[in-house]
Amino acid sequence: MALDITAARGAMTGARYIESLRDGREVWMDGKRIDDVPSHPAFSGMVNELARIYDLQHSSEFQDTMTFVSPESGNRCSMSWLIPRSADDLKKKRRNSEVWTSQSWGQLGRAPDVLAPYIISLYRSRGKLSSVKHPQCDFGENVGNYHRYCMENDLFLTHALGDPQVDRSEQPQNEQRARREEDLALHVVEETSEGIIITGGKQLATAAPISNETYVSLSATFTQRSDPKFVLAFSIPTNSSGMKILCREPVSIWNGSYGHPLGVSYDEQDCMLFFENVLVPWDRVFMLYDSEPLRRDFAAGINFTEWGNLCRIHERMKVMTTVATMIAESIGVLDYREVSAKIGEMVMYTEIWLHAMDGVEHGAHMEDSGVMALGSMTGMNIYFTQISARMVQILREVAGSGLIMQPSENDLASPELRPYLDRYLRGKGVDAEYKSRLYRLAHDLAVSSSGMRQEVYEYWHGGDPNRNRINLLRGFNQDATRSRIEDLISRPLPHG
Repeated sequence: MALDITAARGAMTGARYIESLRDGREVWMDGKRIDDVPSHPAFSGMVNELARIYDLQHSSEFQDTMTFVSPESGNRCSMSWLIPRSADDLKKKRRNSEVWTSQSWGQLGRAPDVLAPYIISLYRSRGKLSSVKHPQCDFGENVGNYHRYCMENDLFLTHALGDPQVDRSEQPQNEQRARREEDLALHVVEETSEGIIITGGKQLATAAPISNETYVSLSATFTQRSDPKFVLAFSIPTNSSGMKILCREPVSIWNGSYGHPLGVSYDEQDCMLFFENVLVPWDRVFMLYDSEPLRRDFAAGINFTEWGNLCRIHERMKVMTTVATMIAESIGVLDYREVSAKIGEMVMYTEIWLHAMDGVEHGAHMEDSGVMALGSMTGMNIYFTQISARMVQILREVAGSGLIMQPSENDLASPELRPYLDRYLRGKGVDAEYKSRLYRLAHDLAVSSSGMRQEVYEYWHGGDPNRNRINLLRGFNQDATRSRIEDLISRPLPHG
């Protein structure tokens, strides 16, 4: 059986994770195929950071927070894969996500803790998936088996949801779409006794080169298809034959340990996936030819499921706010009224997000699927899309032109330059070394290629903001207020 767990070893270790990436996967960058992903300078910083966090799962400090004992195998498994059956389970999962996000400074939109909830959300919908019948398999049963397989092996997943950005005027999200879609989007070529054969492209698969498996599905924008062969969801190993991974230019190849502290260690990498007659075994197919079972889940905000993203965003907000405060202190402007008000605005956003997190926890409820779910988080992804850019803008305004010019590590180490740096680049009560490194961190958050990539990523991470606003409007129940207003305007107001 392909999804057998008899050899599963439970929670991932750093060494096991690094070795798992040496599996013959086809990864391309700058026109060249990469022979060894873990040692390549574009990936090594990120790989080593994930390996470090994976090892925390086995430490005395974090083991009980980050893992639980599987009742089936007795393995210690990652809390990320725990199916919550109670409010207490949700609290445990929140604490695990807080560890992952604090350890990675809120920079990883595709940490291992983020994609596990996607599979859990499929598990919650397994009854609806099973309602679509196919002679070769039960889609809901496949999801259950796949979750078990991922949990017992602690696999790191990425996902790919969107179509290639070629000619969107005739692609399926357009209401005037062509009757026949161009065969660029991923689609089924044929069915065999072993599984489905697929061909086409997918974007955007963040962390694909450093993941164990790729979950492929449809985003809310692409669920309405004119041809059912484009409707499918599945997951396959990253080294599957016929799948090519094309990486963007990395933001992580820089010299100097303090020069780009976030870009060097947390470049997730974003990729295009090309599928050329790839076999997806039947036990890995979750949806085929009919997207209706998941359509309502998309509208409900499936892109922000469970704690991974919520905790990551809160951590990112805290980091940006604290860096802005430290920058203001280092140049003596924190007590300026305008500066304090701007950083106070950042605190406001951070506190509102925390209140929203507490709110979705308070609204937790048991679903018909037998899984405990967080309360509604409708609108939260749109909110962060809007205020993330605002927080970056404030950080730039507080830091000023110092974001553009700061000495490198080699500059600081130069005996000839150092006296000038100490005289002209010191701050208020801080030396040039402290100030320059703090500013380089701010630069990596708000100015560098890493920071700019992050901001674009945050804008699209929850899906198309306009589509999300439209779905928010369509799903917002105004009946009670509408009835009161209609009653109010149906008669003259009383006089005197």
